[in-house]
Amino acid sequence: MFNSTFRRGFVLLASVSLALSSCGRTPAASGPPLSALAAAGEPVINELYYDSPSTDVGTFIELKGPAGASLSGYTLAAFDTAGTQYRTITLSGTIPASGYFVVAQDTTVASRTLVNAGADLNNGSGSLRLQKSSTIIDAVAYGTPSSNKGEGTPAATTGAGSALARVPDGSDTNANSVDFKVQVSTPGAANGGGTGGGGGTTGKKVLFDLTKAEDAGNADWRIDGAYSDYANALRALGYTVSSVTGTSITSTSLSGASVLVIPEPQNPFSDAERAAIQSFVQNGGGLFMITDHRVSDRNNSGWDSPEVFDGWDGSTPSSVSSAYQASLNSDVLFGLNASFNSSFSDPVLTATPLTTHPILSGVSSAGVYVGTSVDVLSGTALMGTGGKTYLAVNSVGTGRVAMWGDSSTFEDNTLSDGSTGTYNNWPNLSNAAMGKNIVRWLARDL
Repeated sequence: MFNSTFRRGFVLLASVSLALSSCGRTPAASGPPLSALAAAGEPVINELYYDSPSTDVGTFIELKGPAGASLSGYTLAAFDTAGTQYRTITLSGTIPASGYFVVAQDTTVASRTLVNAGADLNNGSGSLRLQKSSTIIDAVAYGTPSSNKGEGTPAATTGAGSALARVPDGSDTNANSVDFKVQVSTPGAANGGGTGGGGGTTGKKVLFDLTKAEDAGNADWRIDGAYSDYANALRALGYTVSSVTGTSITSTSLSGASVLVIPEPQNPFSDAERAAIQSFVQNGGGLFMITDHRVSDRNNSGWDSPEVFDGWDGSTPSSVSSAYQASLNSDVLFGLNASFNSSFSDPVLTATPLTTHPILSGVSSAGVYVGTSVDVLSGTALMGTGGKTYLAVNSVGTGRVAMWGDSSTFEDNTLSDGSTGTYNNWPNLSNAAMGKNIVRWLARDL
């Protein structure tokens, strides 16, 4: 949301000397008096998640503003119910390409931009102001504070597990009670009712395959492992996220799902599984294939993920049942081929948009760490570098498919060379936005 150019009206209630809320913080000096807000183009407070279930963890404050804008000189000032300032958070860095700047309490928050323990605000009632020097840029009050430091009537309080968010993004009637709604948290993504979707109302099911040893060896592509941040980010958008377990994918296991994610499979697909997945896509399902480089056989089965997606290449293993030789046969079925042309750049290639597409909204580039390129036999190449494609999509039947040439882009950890993990943390990259956008596009929510 961008501030309007006209002067906003505010109501200031008298400050009453009351104890701080249950968080028990030491009061600091009161904030500056409310003045005319800054002109259009300034960042604003877009979402507050201040009361997580049980012990507060994973709380955050989200700002929305122009991509690339510097936040040097900006602070967030938190006030208790009596209007006494108890915390100041000094901001730094720039607003990402997505337009969302997420100040996270800790590293469990998806799409975080800055980590500061002060993002754990008082539960119950209070106010928060975004300031630049002595100028108040934006303000929100929630609950029933005896001294209102926000805009107009305060917004509702959330209760544990929900967030307070502008719905839709960009709404501004100068009354917090009108502009902010209680909803599921969506750090780094549009709030419910916004033009970018989100808001936790889809109810659609996203399945992550775990039948093909995706967690073998040093891999951990599980929604409760290396992909936990990815899964949590999708849940925050309102999707139901679970795993396909057992030894095979069937039409029954895909029943009711909108999207199937297959992250770096280590064992081949049978003819029956291939038919089930083909039928799923042909009849409106979304398929997201995440591959890795050649010779990435984590369980010593003789198969690496490019070969699992494309079919036996005749070299390993020495004998393969005819029911498995084609494996998924992705190039024939879906027009996207996991190339055997691997990338071993140290530490990372930077793929950039090759065209405009909804998936690329808020995405300026993405890191490819030892991946493989995608041969686009039919469909659209979305991101690449050096003449190679690393993200491509296609429409097949009434469904959609996407292939990404690197498994690590959607995790959140430290890579083997010591560089920071990729899903949330590549500087100036928007992999978090890309990962969520891919699923949303496949589910026809984007």
